[in-house]
Amino acid sequence: MTAYVTNKLTSFLAVFVCIGASYALFGNTTQQWQAILLAIILFGYGHFLVGFYYQIKGFFRKPQPWRYVGTFMVLTIASIGFAYATFFLIGFMAALLIGFIYFLLHGLLNEQTLIKRQTGAFVSLWYLGALAIFVIALLIYSVPDETFFFDQYLQFTAMNDLTVTYAFEQYYLGLAYFTHVFWVGVGLSALLLLAAWLRYRQSQLTFFLLSILVAATAGVYVLGPPAYIYMYVFVVGYHFMTWLLFYLVEMKKRGTKVYYTFIWHNVVALTPFAIAAYYFLQPQTPTLAYQLLNYQLFVVLTYIHISTSFLNDAWLVQLQNRVYDKFSRQV
Repeated sequence: MTAYVTNKLTSFLAVFVCIGASYALFGNTTQQWQAILLAIILFGYGHFLVGFYYQIKGFFRKPQPWRYVGTFMVLTIASIGFAYATFFLIGFMAALLIGFIYFLLHGLLNEQTLIKRQTGAFVSLWYLGALAIFVIALLIYSVPDETFFFDQYLQFTAMNDLTVTYAFEQYYLGLAYFTHVFWVGVGLSALLLLAAWLRYRQSQLTFFLLSILVAATAGVYVLGPPAYIYMYVFVVGYHFMTWLLFYLVEMKKRGTKVYYTFIWHNVVALTPFAIAAYYFLQPQTPTLAYQLLNYQLFVVLTYIHISTSFLNDAWLVQLQNRVYDKFSRQV
């Protein structure tokens, strides 16, 4: 339990440090929002690329590894097709929002796995689902905000409260709908938490999650919804950091060589993007920096990462084997 609690506290602290440091350097400006996006890209690519490497390497320690490789390729192609279809049909920001919700569901399942691995305890998805519904509702509530309007090159559209209101009223939804979604989400989250308690009777966990929901709802009621960019980095940055910390601890248990190899792989994966981020913040940004930091590409890789991560789950492996077995009998 100590390892899990330490992981959570450190992960959330890292996110708050990112927000606080960027605010101290740039204030609540476009430059701060860009710095936050750059931080997300850096840690995201480390998470994705190193994760792909170790996942594919792990396939070849399993029976019939090419089945896993084949499924990985199918999921990758399907993810690319779906991502670009959403870009074309509904636009970059809507595709990003859908990807964000998909990412939250991925994080929900991952969190259940992390709890099991670090504490040995099983936490039902009913509990985690209650928290996820609240986070999704708060995320949607935070959308009508000037920090929502950025493009694939990390350029923000100059907006104020009036133009934000006009943009959503004219092209998306009226602002009242976002408020309704939030309060409906709060109600659904509370109901699911009650149902989880009635079913599993984990009173301490129920009280802890209820305290979080009540405190967060009270804060939103008094202060209003958080800025979209802060909500974004809070969810995504937490996920990247919590798994980085987890694997740092796990790799260290496997020996010094394995531990430093893992660190080296992260350094190699991050270095090109760190250099690109440095040049992005300069007055004259090179074209190559824009290409490396293209957020549309980052969203595509996010879709691929989430979809292929299901290969770590027993249900997809069982489905994969049934499909291959049926195909092999027909051939």
